[in-house]
Amino acid sequence: MPYLRISSDRSGEGLGVERQRVDCLALIEGRGWTLARAPFCENDASAAGRKPRPLFRALLDLVRSGGVDVIVAWSLDRLVRNARDRLALVEACRDAGVMIALCRGSDMDPTTPAGRLAIDVLGSVAQHEIDQKADRQRSAAQQAAENGRWIGGRRAFGYTADGLSIVEDEAAALRDAYAAVLAGETLRGVARQWNRAGFTTAQRPYRHAHLGERSPWRGDAVRRVLLNPRNAGLRAHKGEIMGQACWDGVVDESTWRATRTLLSDSARTTGGPTAMGKHFLSGVALCGLDGCGALVHGGGASHGKPVYRCRTTQLLPDQRPDVPGTHVNRLAAPADQYVSDVVVARLSRPDARDLLVDHKRADVPALREEATVLRARLDALAAEFGGGAEEPLPPREYRAMRAPLVEKIESIEGRIADAGMVDKLGALVRADDVAAAWDELTRDRRRAVLDVLAEVRLHAVGRGSRTFRPETVEIIWKAR
Repeated sequence: MPYLRISSDRSGEGLGVERQRVDCLALIEGRGWTLARAPFCENDASAAGRKPRPLFRALLDLVRSGGVDVIVAWSLDRLVRNARDRLALVEACRDAGVMIALCRGSDMDPTTPAGRLAIDVLGSVAQHEIDQKADRQRSAAQQAAENGRWIGGRRAFGYTADGLSIVEDEAAALRDAYAAVLAGETLRGVARQWNRAGFTTAQRPYRHAHLGERSPWRGDAVRRVLLNPRNAGLRAHKGEIMGQACWDGVVDESTWRATRTLLSDSARTTGGPTAMGKHFLSGVALCGLDGCGALVHGGGASHGKPVYRCRTTQLLPDQRPDVPGTHVNRLAAPADQYVSDVVVARLSRPDARDLLVDHKRADVPALREEATVLRARLDALAAEFGGGAEEPLPPREYRAMRAPLVEKIESIEGRIADAGMVDKLGALVRADDVAAAWDELTRDRRRAVLDVLAEVRLHAVGRGSRTFRPETVEIIWKAR
């Protein structure tokens, strides 16, 4: 009974296990054995970790049931590579009297002490090889990160396979995505734009019907790409920024840090596509009843037209705030149109450009240089604590000296992030036709613009009212 396995097959072509299949079948034919059934084949499945190997378990079940006399494998480390699986294999074969034959090795009989010893020794050698390889890889990765080098892996979106050169069309899509997200666009919206443009992820699904095809973008995949420090020309290792990388960034550091701050905000909406509602003011405007101020949400009514209702109306009577008066329950379309018209009119005024003036913008290059100096001081402090100095620092003194440096670095990174925040009004104010530019914005970006400019309170209009009254939509402009 042949068992075939290869740890990694990102191409999905199965060439590694096919070579094992040829050698195993040749061994079976040369010995004059009969093939019990089709070989167990686990492609792209590591035997060193904790991930389940269902076909290996099926092989053990077949051995226990007496359905096989000999297990054939290319080598022992293709069959087992950790103590847990090795023990399970030995016990199953010992109890059932099953031999193990290897294409690259000798036959082993688990029913004898010598056979079990051989399996244990070869298995321990394989485990030692895994441990040594892992140590070498960790050391190489740490050294490469400290030097700002890239040591391989899956191709990053926006870069060539060597990780050093920029792919211009993908880089342009990345820059647009950063700007869009900072201007209020959702990650799902960016994913839809990338999919329409024909971009795909670097991941190839190789475990189901779409073998070898590239995967389309989803919101969570876009988030991982935008949070990648390499896009700002930074080298990270185990979640820590080590310094400048040896490749150029697609965006500047302030833009990347601003995006990271935004996407890491716990208050950011993370629900489904309708979490904020399908209507412009849903989840944005407030109930205008004095003492309430709850968010309004969009919904249907008996007449089939969308309406805005105060969220407190969804609560049980004993859970609602004890506020006298009528909570908002009104048609959505007139309020949406009125607020849109007012915003467009405000941004069309001659003094609208005054809204873009920012007198507090930080000097990003100077901040970056200051952060580099502080990180160098941190590294020197760590070396002194770790024994690099003649008299290493005591732990308490090390912590006391490290804390203010870390605090300063975090403060500088926050100021760099603030400098990268996109002014959500810029594209509208600078447009020749503000109304046309407003119409082209997605619902989420309109909400972001409104959030910068004003607070909207919707008041009840009274039962049976058919005339729109502007005074029932209160717009409170925010200071800029």
